[in-house]
Amino acid sequence: MSIAPTDVKLLKSERLTDEADGGGRATGVAVVDGEVNNVFPDLSRLDRTVGRISLRKLFAGVMTTNADAYLGAHAIVTEGPADPRVSVLLFNTGSQTDVRSNARDAIESYVAAASSAAFELLGTQLSGQRAIACVQREEQRVPEVGEVFQLNGVNGTQYVRLMSVDQRLEQFTYEYSSGNFLNFTRRRLDLGLSAPLLFTFPGGQVTPAGTTGTSLDGLNKARVLSTQVADAARYFGISKLAQACAVGDLSLRVESVYSQLVPSTTKESALVDLLAGYQRQVYLASGPARSLNLTIAAGAVAGESRTFLGTGCAPGSLTLTLNGGTFTDDRKGALRFVSGSNWLSSGRIDYQTGEITLVRTGTSWAGSGTASYQPGAVATGETITGEVEITLGSRGYVYTLNLAGAIPRRGTLSVSYMALGKWYELRDYGDGLLTGEGAGTISLGTGSVSITLNALPDVGSSLVYSYISSADNAVTQRAGGSVAPSLEVRFTLPHKGIRPGSLVVTYLAGSSTKTLTDNGNGGLAGSGGLGAITYASGELVMVLSTTPSGGLSYTYEQGTVGGTVLTVTSDSSGMATFTIPGAPLKPGSVRASWVTSRRQAAPALNWDAVESGNALPVFDGLVDVSKVAADNGSGGWQGGVVGSINYSTGACTLQVASLYSYNEHTYTNRKKQMLNGAVTQPVLVTTPVATRETFGGALSVDSQSAGVTVVAQTATQAQPPITIDLLPGVGEAIVPGSLLFSWNGSTYCDRSGILYRDIASNTNGGTAVGSVDYAAARATLNSYAGNVAAPVTILACLTASVGFSVTALTFRTPGAPLRSGSLQLSVVRTDTGAVVTATADANGVINGGIIQGAVDIATGIARVVFTTNLADETGASDVPVIPILARYNAVVQTQLPLDAGLLGLDPVRLPGDGRVPIFREGGVLVIHHTAETVVASPAPGGTVALARQQQAVIAVVDANGLALRAASYSVDREAGSVTWANPLVLQTEDGSPLTLPLRIRDRVEHMTMCTEVQITGEIGISSPVPWALPAGEAKVSSAVAWGDLQSRIHGWFTQQTWNQGAPNWTDAPIGNTTTAQYNGLSYPQVITNKGAIDGKWALVFTSASAFQVVEEKLGVITTGNITSDCAPINPLTGEPYFLIKKEGWGSGWAASNAVRFNTDAALGPLWVIRTVISGQGTVDDDEFKLQIRGDAD
Repeated sequence: MSIAPTDVKLLKSERLTDEADGGGRATGVAVVDGEVNNVFPDLSRLDRTVGRISLRKLFAGVMTTNADAYLGAHAIVTEGPADPRVSVLLFNTGSQTDVRSNARDAIESYVAAASSAAFELLGTQLSGQRAIACVQREEQRVPEVGEVFQLNGVNGTQYVRLMSVDQRLEQFTYEYSSGNFLNFTRRRLDLGLSAPLLFTFPGGQVTPAGTTGTSLDGLNKARVLSTQVADAARYFGISKLAQACAVGDLSLRVESVYSQLVPSTTKESALVDLLAGYQRQVYLASGPARSLNLTIAAGAVAGESRTFLGTGCAPGSLTLTLNGGTFTDDRKGALRFVSGSNWLSSGRIDYQTGEITLVRTGTSWAGSGTASYQPGAVATGETITGEVEITLGSRGYVYTLNLAGAIPRRGTLSVSYMALGKWYELRDYGDGLLTGEGAGTISLGTGSVSITLNALPDVGSSLVYSYISSADNAVTQRAGGSVAPSLEVRFTLPHKGIRPGSLVVTYLAGSSTKTLTDNGNGGLAGSGGLGAITYASGELVMVLSTTPSGGLSYTYEQGTVGGTVLTVTSDSSGMATFTIPGAPLKPGSVRASWVTSRRQAAPALNWDAVESGNALPVFDGLVDVSKVAADNGSGGWQGGVVGSINYSTGACTLQVASLYSYNEHTYTNRKKQMLNGAVTQPVLVTTPVATRETFGGALSVDSQSAGVTVVAQTATQAQPPITIDLLPGVGEAIVPGSLLFSWNGSTYCDRSGILYRDIASNTNGGTAVGSVDYAAARATLNSYAGNVAAPVTILACLTASVGFSVTALTFRTPGAPLRSGSLQLSVVRTDTGAVVTATADANGVINGGIIQGAVDIATGIARVVFTTNLADETGASDVPVIPILARYNAVVQTQLPLDAGLLGLDPVRLPGDGRVPIFREGGVLVIHHTAETVVASPAPGGTVALARQQQAVIAVVDANGLALRAASYSVDREAGSVTWANPLVLQTEDGSPLTLPLRIRDRVEHMTMCTEVQITGEIGISSPVPWALPAGEAKVSSAVAWGDLQSRIHGWFTQQTWNQGAPNWTDAPIGNTTTAQYNGLSYPQVITNKGAIDGKWALVFTSASAFQVVEEKLGVITTGNITSDCAPINPLTGEPYFLIKKEGWGSGWAASNAVRFNTDAALGPLWVIRTVISGQGTVDDDEFKLQIRGDAD
């Protein structure tokens, strides 16, 4: 007996509802083809208004009274809904008995929790909030709009999707011990959510190492976990051909490789004032390795101890020896065991503050140890950006980059790629490995990079990379040298108009008196050191020979000073000519002051932001420079200032505007063709530029007349602050947090501009003794020992240079797609300081002055060059801009899923736009096209030849779509013809009359394997298309495959004792088997496709001959005995579940014996999802078509 087409049915499940228990087992009730609302109910006005998702469970059933196999069974959607706001999807959980709640779990498993996120909750977040406050380190990746995270707290667990991201730098203060405070900077995040919090999630308070372990209420803080796409469910659907295909084609283009699973609406999020040449914060070694004795103190938490290095630490440089064990850091902040006693359960190092936390099981440990490390500091270098364009030919999993032209600095390389519309990232943490959504390696010696991606990148996107060049001279290490302390003291006498040659300065150094005497020409000299005086203003600058043990005393003579403001001009050489009133003038009494302006150079790192916690610095265009010149008493100016003075007449010349020089470091991007595509590589160009200052036009002049009367004066100064010029002749700013020097047996370090002496390793506290002027590279000491002249040794220091610029940028926005025409870019020219802006047009083209390029709104990748002539490839027309000031605004479009209560699904755990892929590599595809031939007057006995042959299906319907009965025609699919019966009866199978004309529908199809899927709609197939098929009419369906459907009995075994309280539903006996057996070889058990179910059965004997028939989920359904055939009836189909013949039973059965076996059904479970998107419907009575397919003799 074979399987006829009418034996294959689409069966309903127990409950066709959207309640939690909807679905269940198969019934014997078939879905009536063409019947209205046979599976789904009508759509209400509310469904059309807010959207709706409905799930129905169906079964493909082989309803034969034999156990023949239905080979290669699968199902497809052959016709989707006509309404574009309604979509249909199929998926299979593989369960014969699951219900809607189980199907919901399978659907929501699109994302699953992974590792700890790069941020933590900032304080407790309350139930009902639609935004959460978080905190992270500056070097950590900022989360992006649309990302999903899991909050895991004591009150519950919730997945949240980000709808907005606001970030800013804030300065926090942490008290290590009583009276000892540390200021540090962290990035604060305010994250908007797509749905309110369902629970209250405790959060900790900010510490240098992260956040405290408990909230202010004493509750354990909630963990924030990143998620990864598990994509456990597989969806199947239908899509039309977007492009006609020809015979032999091995690729197709469909309208979309996605279908809507969850109703959603579009939400727009603004990206405001973001950096285009975005920066990466890195920890750089600020000096050579040093050794340090440590005191380890027990922490407040049991098992936790801590100690402090006193300075920042360069990643990968720390070695700790304590309590018999040696440990090193792993460049990511964790400690790892090296040798000796491995007594730590965990440990970590805060590279920025130098805090070391040690954790072991049991009580906290306190003691002493040693550390060897390189001091380090936080810096933010200028990022070099580039891309590798992804084309159809270059698409793959493995890529290489050749960055030999500008080798990346350790720990700075970041590579982003887009797969199926989502951005993924790999990062280098300084160990030569790239980790994240893929893997890779980087050679820091050659600049060669190898990358293996976790997913195929999308065609039309790019691998976008960024890093800081190791040749970047923006940051320079200045450690290792010793400088004689320039013990500078500044003081202004309480009187102006000092008589030249009259000043004497004295102070005590120990028991010795030191003296400086005025030489009458503005100079001071003597046993106390050297100095200079401006007679007109009384300003003194002295470099003492040793530190004073007390205050300073001053004796001098003073006369009246006249002051005036002159308006003058300067020539092209910066010289000004003017006359001072009141001549004749007293030699040595003249002082002139004025202001010039210089072009502002771009800082190579945001040390100002690191110091203060403020936003990145803003370019002001010009910077004012205050200048002072005093006469030398001999007709000239002190300090080598060009010019002259005629004391008799007051006529003067003075160079008020001089030349200044700095280097412009420009990276020009050039494309280089590589094996797997074009790579944009940076080429470093360094250009020295000499520019003359701009004079403000006003001179303020103080002077004395030649015959002025003088009087004797005295003044005293308390022990003064001394200023140490740390880097004489360098002229670059010190990076905050990088300074460490030793002097007179003590060690000094800087923290947020304050100078501390001798930091204690157990408390991290020290004595505040002064301040640091980072820009001038000077330290000022307010507290020091007297009579000291020892040299200052620089143990660690980084300086920052200026003038970095680029001529091209490649960057991506944190989220995509963008709203058309929303990207606005502003840059600052290096050469003129002018601000230039440009806006992308509706096509993504950017054309605004020197800014030329384009943005891909689908991926968010922007590529711009700065030039006055886009056609000039020589670089002569390139215009350098300051990358730290390149900023953009844009609008990201995100899909806002609807309320979970209305949908019956949690949309946060589903794709952000509500769409899921329906085509997968390795999946089965059916390419099909249905044509219609209209027959107005069919002739009985006549034959209609169709336009093509080798059809898969030929069917006849009337004008209303009702099917003609099978007996009224025959088909020849090989020849492509239909022959009418004679006589011809125009009726349906149930005898209903049909309406002319008749329509012959013939479908050709091609089954093949999917070899490649791209988000552009491009699909690769394993075998060529045998027909030319038109776009818009031909369709591609993905198939749900069950394989062979066939009922069977298997897993038969006996068990001597059956435990009613703990029944054995496994597939192996527990305990001894029985000596009595059933002779299945001679009397095989019988099962049919129509009666069988998927079940686990037990025949539990209640006596030597009687038994109960028990199914795992159905319970006891009947009783039987060994003297009668056992054939329990399946009430849904009227056929027995199975037949066990009486002749097969042997003797020796006893009460509590059991026979266990399993049955498989010839049923293919199938979940059908109907999704309605909010909006006006376009079809009153809609339908979609499913086809159950397979083969049989």
